[in-house]
Amino acid sequence: MTRYSLSFLLIAVSAIAGLSANVQAEPLEFGYIELPPFGYTNSEGEASGYLAKLSKQVFQEMGLPVHYQQHPASRLYHQLKTGDTALTMGPAGLHQLRRAALESQEPAITLTLAIYHRQDTDPVFSVENLKGKRVVLMQGYSYGRLRRFFEEEADNMQINYARTHVSALKMLLYERADYLLNYQIPAETVIARNGLSGLKGQVIGKTPIHLFVSRQTDGAQQIIEQWDHHLRKLKQNDGLPTFHYYKKFE
Repeated sequence: MTRYSLSFLLIAVSAIAGLSANVQAEPLEFGYIELPPFGYTNSEGEASGYLAKLSKQVFQEMGLPVHYQQHPASRLYHQLKTGDTALTMGPAGLHQLRRAALESQEPAITLTLAIYHRQDTDPVFSVENLKGKRVVLMQGYSYGRLRRFFEEEADNMQINYARTHVSALKMLLYERADYLLNYQIPAETVIARNGLSGLKGQVIGKTPIHLFVSRQTDGAQQIIEQWDHHLRKLKQNDGLPTFHYYKKFE
């Protein structure tokens, strides 16, 4: 090989390597649904909340460029299937993404599920006791593995869907429904901030929240493994974001 040919080859290889580096540096989309105070869009149009802060910290440790975009749940799940959205967080075993995405092993956080009711309504301590009742569910929420229960028992209860936590809680207060299944901290955050009284809740279980990576994303398995590694490392070193602000609503 001539010196000229060798020089040309080195230049070509360098150009390809540079192109690959630029492609890899393209930020991946992290999609999220509105779940304050864990994840929401603030007044400046930016992703905020505990899970947004935690995930940004882990992605920074991974050296993975990511941009955040809020979506309705149905659109988010569709875009993870097509690969237009690369990343999200959701309840462990989320069946909508069972075939479309890889799931992390390490939970980012564990959320508490509770059933809310008015003071003049008898408490229930299991979703099985909601049969024959008027129930509010949050639109777009999967509630982990409980979603299948509501799909199978839909004819045995009157289910209404609410778009926001405020509207869901007001449906109880105005006696348009008798029970609401919701995550405890988001619900009680709204109760505290809006001065809603006359409601009680019973904890029925806990749901770990995991990272999901679309199978259409290049290096999806490596991203999952790196996420688990860095998240565990941060937990071991007490390097996670502080949680005191959110705990006051528990």
